[in-house]
Amino acid sequence: MNYSGNAQFSFKLQTGISYIEHFSTGITFSFSERHNLSLLYGSNFFIKPRDFSCLMLQYDFLFSKLDFAGIIPAIGIKGGYSVYTNSYYKWNLSSFVPFTGLRYKAGNKLEIDLDIGTAISIEHSVKRISYGEIGMYKEYLPEFKLGLKYKL
Repeated sequence: MNYSGNAQFSFKLQTGISYIEHFSTGITFSFSERHNLSLLYGSNFFIKPRDFSCLMLQYDFLFSKLDFAGIIPAIGIKGGYSVYTNSYYKWNLSSFVPFTGLRYKAGNKLEIDLDIGTAISIEHSVKRISYGEIGMYKEYLPEFKLGLKYKL
């Protein structure tokens, strides 16, 4: 009994705008037409990254056989460490985001991604900055992301 398979590896540069990561950039490693693994750095447009940033690892599975006019459905999960600051608090936390998404190949090298999911956060520490408000970080938050991937 013989089995043969073709592995097609590729790297993609990624950038996106989302609710949790705000502005993110990173690299994606595709190890078949169905599996992607991404390392992402997100921040508030790189303004005071010590007060607002995140580092995420993301996995996507694409349902490539369900191609509708170039749009491919996907599911995935991303997670990592985040620092968020507002006028009153600074939080250090871990976030895990299961999501569903759509992928559209806009050419041989460019892909447009849309992801929607729920961020589940675990608070590690909190620092009070001022006393104008009492609050805590929300454990569940909506997540949406619009991204671009460029194949190298």
